[in-house]
Amino acid sequence: MFRPSVFAAAIAHLVGPGKIKIANRRLVFSAKDQKPLRLDASALKTLFCYGPVGISDDAFDLLFSQHISVVWLSRDARRCRARLVAVDASRASLRLHQYRAFLDPPFRRDFAAHLVVQKIDSQILAARHYQRHGLAAAADALQTLDSLRNKLPHANLDEIRGIEGAASARWFALLGDILQPPWSFSCRSRRPPKDPVNALLSLGYTLLFTRALVFAEACGFETYLGAFHDFRPGRPSLACDLIEPFRVPAVDRWVIGLCNRQEITPQDFFADSSGFRLQPERFGAILHSWEKHYFETRQDEALQKEVEELVKKVQRFRG
Repeated sequence: MFRPSVFAAAIAHLVGPGKIKIANRRLVFSAKDQKPLRLDASALKTLFCYGPVGISDDAFDLLFSQHISVVWLSRDARRCRARLVAVDASRASLRLHQYRAFLDPPFRRDFAAHLVVQKIDSQILAARHYQRHGLAAAADALQTLDSLRNKLPHANLDEIRGIEGAASARWFALLGDILQPPWSFSCRSRRPPKDPVNALLSLGYTLLFTRALVFAEACGFETYLGAFHDFRPGRPSLACDLIEPFRVPAVDRWVIGLCNRQEITPQDFFADSSGFRLQPERFGAILHSWEKHYFETRQDEALQKEVEELVKKVQRFRG
């Protein structure tokens, strides 16, 4: 008798079309032309679903009872479409602290500066790495990044945002020098991504964003209220805040390695009205590559620590 393979991990990525259901009292994901995947619900914390992935009523019950979060993303992972999270009334006090803290201008300014310091530090660390490997263009970038970092202690919130924007622009200019032929990159473009490198960056940032969103919600934060990013209806600004220090180590350096090691080619992409996208048959392998990089470089631990430190900061806030 056929028995589906068992997947025991805290995080699972499911690519649709398919459906999550209960079979023989087990959580199982079934997709067309694929072997059913049996999931160990006792180990599982989060499901990331790409494209049309349905859930049966009894599977919903199990997910709720095990406090397993579910995140639905578009088929190409560019957008987070929906989330399933359990309601925890005990977190109300944390949200109250968060509202008070994030409405306080000095707290917002200090937290924003903290995020941007870490982000520029990650850019400096990466630039030094590539300088040691013979990239002459890194010297000028390092000078600019150091100068921008030194302006942060005395900057107000709007100035901090300007400094972050200037640092990111200089880093992306350097990224174009780091990438080796046949890859090229002239500037960051998001909607739509105008070349394969931008498509990879957007994919990585979306994956990182959903991870930060899950961590923040698990702690009980109001994810739509941020500090560095202003409130915008429909945007989880806190998750946008939290990923800033991790963009370079968790995504940019992954993209550089993936491209320069020739683990992906420009032919793995196609262009349509929404910009450049990965060929569907390559999506799973690239997703696995990012997940491997993310955990091997311990970004998950660092992100979780950042969220936990924010919990302490807002709980200590007295106004």
